[in-house]
This record gives sequence, C-alpha cells and structure tokens, in this order.
Amino acid sequence: MRLTLTEEQSLIESSVRDFLAAEYDFARRQRSVQAPHACEPTVWRQFADMGWLGLLVPERAGGLGAGMLEAGLVMRAFGRHLVVEPYAATALLATPLLATHGRSEQRSAWLPPLIDGSRRAVLAHEEITAPLPWLPRTTVARREGGGWVLRGRKQLVPGACGADLLLVSARVDAPGQGHRIFAVRPGTAGVQANAAATADGAQAADLTLQDVRLSDADLLGEDVDASTPLAEACARHLVALCWEAVGAMEALQEQTAAYAVQRVQFGQPLSQFQVVAHRLAEMAVCCMDALASCELAALRLEAGAAEATELAAMAKSKVGRESRFVGQQAVQLHGAMGVTEELPVASWFRKLTAFSQQGGSTSAHSREFGLAMLRTGAWAESRTLGTFEPAVELR
Repeated sequence: MRLTLTEEQSLIESSVRDFLAAEYDFARRQRSVQAPHACEPTVWRQFADMGWLGLLVPERAGGLGAGMLEAGLVMRAFGRHLVVEPYAATALLATPLLATHGRSEQRSAWLPPLIDGSRRAVLAHEEITAPLPWLPRTTVARREGGGWVLRGRKQLVPGACGADLLLVSARVDAPGQGHRIFAVRPGTAGVQANAAATADGAQAADLTLQDVRLSDADLLGEDVDASTPLAEACARHLVALCWEAVGAMEALQEQTAAYAVQRVQFGQPLSQFQVVAHRLAEMAVCCMDALASCELAALRLEAGAAEATELAAMAKSKVGRESRFVGQQAVQLHGAMGVTEELPVASWFRKLTAFSQQGGSTSAHSREFGLAMLRTGAWAESRTLGTFEPAVELR
C-alpha cells in the first residue's frame, strides 16, 4: 500500500526538503556541529520562521496544529540531511507537552517564545536505570515545607545545554502518587549539567539534581499524576525519531547504490556483482519496510489509538533492526571510505548507531512489543487472513 498525502502534508514535505537542500548541506551542517551547544542561532530562527517550532502546538495557541504524520515527514527530511539542532527534543516533545499539560499561565508565558525561537525547552526524562521511557523514574520529588525537593540523575538530555527551561520528570516519594513534571530553570541551585557530545554530532548533558527546592508554581500543570501524559509524549517522540532514522537510511541506501555504480573493480562496476546487487536490494527493502512501520504508527496515533507505547515499541523494534543492517552494509560496501569524515556515510552511520539507543535500546523495545502481542493475543490476528487459532495454549 502506498500512502497518499494531503495537499497540506505535501506542501510541508516539499518545503522542508527544499529548505534543507538549499540551506543545510553537509558543509553547512559542520558549522552547526561546531556551534555552541550544536545549535546554530541562524538555523534555529529559520526553523521558527518556517513554523516548524510550533508544528504540534494547536492553532489556538499559535502553532500549526499538525499531527504525527506531518511531524514524521519533517523528521524524515531532517534525518536525510543529518540535522544536529535539538529540534525533536524541543519542538516535538517539550513544547507539545507544555501546550497540553501546562497551566494557562505557563502556556501564555512560555509557548510564544518557544514557537518564535527566542527560548528553548527540553524534557529531562531519560535515566540509566530505566530501559524504556514509560517505566517509573528513579528521580524522586518529595514534599517538604510547602514545596518540593527533587533528587536524582538524568542521562544524556538532548539540547539541555543552552536550554532556557528544563521539564524534569520525577516520581513522587509517596505511595500511589505517580509522577509529576517540574519546570526548572537551568541555574537553579542544586542543578548541575555535564555536557557531552553524542555520536551523531549533537550535544546532550547528564543532569544531577541534588536537593533542588521548588515551589508549587514550578509544577507543570495540576498536582495530579502525569504518568499517562509522559508515556504518550515519549511514545510520540520515539516514533518521530524512527522517522528521522528512516530518512538517514534512505540517504545511505541511495548514496551506496550510486557509489556501487561508479566504483569499478576487476574491470566492472561493483553493482554488477551479484552479491553486491543482492545487498543493495535488501537495503532498499529494509528502507521501505521501516517506512511502512513508521507510517502505521503515525496513522494509528493520529486516529487516537490507546496503545501508544506498544506502537512506539513496534516502530523502534522494526526500524532499529533495519537501520542496523542498512548502516553496516553501507559502510562495508564503501570500504575504508565509509569511515572517513570527508563522506557523509560515516555521519549517517553514527546517526543510526545513536538512534539504536535513543528512548531505549532496540532489543528492549523488541521484547516489550513481543510481550504486548502475547498479552493481548494480537500476534494471532491478521486483517487479510483472519484470526489464527493455535493448536496449543501459549503461556
């Protein structure tokens, strides 16, 4: 089945591809990598001018009011051009979370500067002790003296250095209270950020929260359990990252196919050798298979599917495995040139390597999706073949 885009979706896809082709070539990307916090201010303002920083924000709040498919189309182009600015962490995760979960005064204070690019916010959520983004956090929020005290660690928060606002997730230190999200200024006492360059050329930071004292005004939204909004936001963000990986995979496959035609070995192009032709064909199939899983996840999320985390696990499991194969084959078919800085092949490979661990490892999501299929019995259902009845009961 081939997905048919609406006129608006086609315009978004063409505009982002045309912009990046003209303004974000490989040499231009290197300037972003070397910029402070791996975010070039000029590029970020251009993202704002195109309306991309408010892509998932409702129109009534000043955004474009787009959905997951539109976000996927943007991220697919970003992956093709190896964009290092923390777009997904800001515009597709923190900003929509603030728009849907924040109080009215928080939305009015922060959404306009986030959409126009004058401020940046990121969600500090990943932890080394939680293999999946929707599992309970070890960062703890404790009630004390009419306010809150945060203590814990966050791992490799994209875009944390240079951000104006940190949305910190924490588990309430009381039975049955779930999680809360706190709006924390980076300079708040007790917040320590250790910057680190990631494998794909971007920047992140490990955060240490040591007795960070906050008031009720710093609580994002009302004082209720935010576990469900957090899980849904992380699931949507993970699907967007899968779209980005697909863009990198497609670019790698095209670059490798072109190189195999040009490179002559033993008197004929590499593409004429049967084993090489088979590998190129398998890479193309992997790209189409990964794209189909992203489209399925995005469409079902837009339709209001309740199993957001299962859809995200499905997409990450599929794209993670396919991207590993495509990246490895691209490097091998390029030979030693595949690991040089002069060609973007190595950068695409590092992008896919970093993706394999973002939001939880591929193996962790494969296990999560498999368990979900066993739990619900969905593994035995097919829209074309009907329902399969196993001969023995599966436990």
